[in-house]
Amino acid sequence: MERLGLVTAATATCVQTHEKRIHIRRRSPGTLAAAQAAPRATPSITVAICTRNRAPLLRKAIRGVLGQVVDEAELLIVDNGSTDDTGSVVRPFVEACQRVRTVHEPRIGLSRARNLALQEARGNWVVYLDDDALPEPGWLAAYRDFFSQLPNGRIACAGGPVTPYHDGPAGDGLGLCAYRLRGADTSRPFSPKGSPIGCNYAVRREAALAVGAFNIALGRSGGFSGTHEEIELTERLRGAGLEVWWVPGARIRHLVTLEKLGMPSRLRFAFDEGRSRGIRRWNETAVGRRATLVATRVLVAPFHVGVNLLAALAICPFRKGRLAKRSLIKATSIVGMTCQLLLLAPRGNRG
Repeated sequence: MERLGLVTAATATCVQTHEKRIHIRRRSPGTLAAAQAAPRATPSITVAICTRNRAPLLRKAIRGVLGQVVDEAELLIVDNGSTDDTGSVVRPFVEACQRVRTVHEPRIGLSRARNLALQEARGNWVVYLDDDALPEPGWLAAYRDFFSQLPNGRIACAGGPVTPYHDGPAGDGLGLCAYRLRGADTSRPFSPKGSPIGCNYAVRREAALAVGAFNIALGRSGGFSGTHEEIELTERLRGAGLEVWWVPGARIRHLVTLEKLGMPSRLRFAFDEGRSRGIRRWNETAVGRRATLVATRVLVAPFHVGVNLLAALAICPFRKGRLAKRSLIKATSIVGMTCQLLLLAPRGNRG
């Protein structure tokens, strides 16, 4: 891993912050309308990096952002219970630059960390960048230009291209669809079911808080490789009548390690991704219909899993390994979703 020096002193002022545990409350429709009409005090953009035990990668991400931060922006680093030397990596940046702050969320979970960023951000917009991602030149400027000339006042969420990079030869590249995002060369609304990827995700702060922020049951948390937290928030924003837009100039590169590309990691991720879909389906289903949802899934899942396993077995002799792996991954995701619904079933009418 490339060794990078500490940031040089840019200013004598050091912004002091304090730890605070938060509880996100859903705000009223009136608050949402007011949030759209009344901008918050400067800086207008808060870049939030939520991190846990990735100090070397975090240093590179911070340096990539600092070269783009200007007067109307700040960098907020949320330490999600790190036990490595994350604190010693972050401290010199905070001491050297008044536009860098850090807060701590001791409760493990990416969505909890993201919610703390929403609570603590000073910007009207919060732009999330993963700690293993690197912004391309012009990334923050593209967001800044878009936010300063919004096509309409209903826009509450935005995102840009994500290109994977690796720490070695990537092999067949299977699974990159979960990390790559490409689109048009001009700004436009996402498709009705489309959403930015969480590693490059911008949201209007007050709008996100008004609809309840990120669902803490989704997203990475300890050994659970959960997903869909940004997709679920995006859907709630749309449900509130707000829009989600594509910002083509806001490009980042996202690290996909060789370990993640190995079949054991792919299967673990597929199982947890299926669990995340199960949580979403449960929350989206009316209370009175949840028992039917679970029963249907339990009845149909063995058939779906069997079809995919048979497909994998049938394809392998013809050296279609990539297609066989996809079938196996899909079967694992179905199992994960079914298991999650069975875990939720005892809750019944309790929500």
